[in-house]
Amino acid sequence: NFITAHDGFTLADLTRFDVKHNIGNGEDNRDGANENRSWNHGVEGPTDDVEVTHERQVTMRNLMGTLLLSAGIPLLTAGDESGRTQHGNNNAYCHDSPLTWVDWDWSDEQKHMHGATRELIALRRTLPALRPQEFGRAGENVPQANHMEWFNAFGATMSQEEWDTASARTLQYLAWTSPTDGVPCRILTIIHGVEHAVDVVLPVDDNVTGFEALWFSRPPDEMAIGDITRSGERIRLGGTSILLFRALSAPDIAAP
Repeated sequence: NFITAHDGFTLADLTRFDVKHNIGNGEDNRDGANENRSWNHGVEGPTDDVEVTHERQVTMRNLMGTLLLSAGIPLLTAGDESGRTQHGNNNAYCHDSPLTWVDWDWSDEQKHMHGATRELIALRRTLPALRPQEFGRAGENVPQANHMEWFNAFGATMSQEEWDTASARTLQYLAWTSPTDGVPCRILTIIHGVEHAVDVVLPVDDNVTGFEALWFSRPPDEMAIGDITRSGERIRLGGTSILLFRALSAPDIAAP
């Protein structure tokens, strides 16, 4: 899995520029892709607007969370972990200059982004359900393979109609893995892809009694890392965000 690569915008530039800025390449801005699948959050390039800067930071954490919380092997472009910019240049192969070098003199925003990336990598290493080693069909109990369920914002199982509906952009992913030794690992990931706030009902599962908050790209209302919320309870999410929880089981409930 990857979000960015050696060609195209950096992760930070995906949140800062709507169009390429390749004049410095000497080809009259003709080179490089015109479709960057980016969003500048209302301002092209650098800005002193606090709200725009904040939303860009959230978007970067959303994208990094999408990468590092996915089951496949992540490919991380050097510098994205700290929000490196190429100032909108999406085809900088011809430069050997500060434009493409990794600058280790980080701003406060870059330090925060680096910290978020470290947290995600540590969680990925700690939680086997985030990196399944095998894959099995529905109903099979394959050691080290993920078993998964998908839920909508109301905590109900996703229907085919919802999968086919472009406006259904809030979903929950409950996954558990059965290692060859040790305790099964269960996680819940919530992906909220809409800019406005929404209430989400945490799913109810026979093997889960509650959810421990592990990581947020944007903190939900009245919740902190380490808080435990019961299955079936409602939480309030503001704006686009990704949340990771550890799914907790009662001691007398057998692992699946």
